[in-house]
Amino acid sequence: MADRADAGAVKRALKNREFDVAFDISAYTTEALIPAIEALEGRVGRYVFCSTIAVYERSDSLPILESQPLSRDPSRSSQYGVDKVACEEYLAERWRARAFPYTVLRPCIVYGPHNSSPSSEFSFFARLRRKRPILIPGDGSNFLHFVHAGDLAQAFLSVSESGSSLGQAYNMAGPEAVSLKGYVNLLGKIVGVEPEVVFVPPDMVDDRGAPSSIRYPWRRTAFFSTRKAQEQLGFHPRPMSLGMAEAYRWYLTEGLDDRPWDFSDEDSLMERLKP
Repeated sequence: MADRADAGAVKRALKNREFDVAFDISAYTTEALIPAIEALEGRVGRYVFCSTIAVYERSDSLPILESQPLSRDPSRSSQYGVDKVACEEYLAERWRARAFPYTVLRPCIVYGPHNSSPSSEFSFFARLRRKRPILIPGDGSNFLHFVHAGDLAQAFLSVSESGSSLGQAYNMAGPEAVSLKGYVNLLGKIVGVEPEVVFVPPDMVDDRGAPSSIRYPWRRTAFFSTRKAQEQLGFHPRPMSLGMAEAYRWYLTEGLDDRPWDFSDEDSLMERLKP
């Protein structure tokens, strides 16, 4: 055990240990990444790094391929994405200079059982079951892209067995993208409730959609190609309708509907929307 903020502790925890595969899902900056790489160099068969689709520059063409430009400017992208780009570039340099065996996976919005995000599909199941209005920023026509957690986990395992994936990066996304309106309608069908949708003027919410019920990046359409992952990793993610139905069954089984859900921000916004 070690705190990634403590480089010395990381190196002591990994000292003289060897691994067939290391899965890194918690390095967000090079400061967190480098100590682990230095400690494991020569003692790991494959280092699988979890990046993000936030690394890409905004694009006028869709779907976005792994070869498209990455963003290094925080004024044009999120700092999170820029920091992940720096991590990817460090790994690429280590691969070129010292043949460090790495692979990068770039997931889009992850959903499915055990999702801990406060704006996850579970919060929408709670709204729908309580017959609450669903607040959507803008006109709801922009598209989002999701990937099921189980499909992402399977991809991590596939990478560890694929020699052709060394030094490569892969988009991780489901077989279809969905509009904001389509997302809400899909969840409504799964729950068995007709959603009451309220469209919120864009100038009343920030880029993340707060304080509305949509807290995903929503001002631009996103759609990512997974052809490379399909061909090289055998990646075949499940349709979103099946994955979300599974997530809903888990939500009910785990009793998440009984937890206290805080929708006070949305109630305040609804008051502001009244004529």
